[in-house]
Amino acid sequence: MSSMRTIVINTICLVALAITGFGCIGTKVHFPDAPIEKLDLTRGRTITGSASGFQLLLLIPIGTNGRHAEAYAALKQQAGNDFITDIKIEESWTWAYVGTVYTTTLTATAYPEKTTSSAVQAQTLTEKLAELKALHYKGELSDAEYEAARKKAIGN
Repeated sequence: MSSMRTIVINTICLVALAITGFGCIGTKVHFPDAPIEKLDLTRGRTITGSASGFQLLLLIPIGTNGRHAEAYAALKQQAGNDFITDIKIEESWTWAYVGTVYTTTLTATAYPEKTTSSAVQAQTLTEKLAELKALHYKGELSDAEYEAARKKAIGN
């Protein structure tokens, strides 16, 4: 009888420990690097994203573990296709009668990608065509290869 009781108590303790341990696992958030050479640094704008969770009776987490990922998702939604840089993380809490509200706020700068002007594109196209012509002249490209590469560069 005593050994059965010990097994039940140990099982209950093990389950309680497992539940408590899983309640403390948060979601990792990776902030990717923005390629500085692609950013239009003259058109940056400030964006924010936040998410909250509640710790009931200081023991039961309700939405607290995923709040960093949720705040980053809100930040990415505001950024749209722009690159996110200079991320600042702010953590705050508010006491409630039966627990605590934890809030994560991410503030960042969103920069659009640089746009290339048609003059730069035309210059690049001219340079590319000159390079193809030089390769054709040296005999490194056949007539068919030269024509195919020229059409591809022009966009035909």
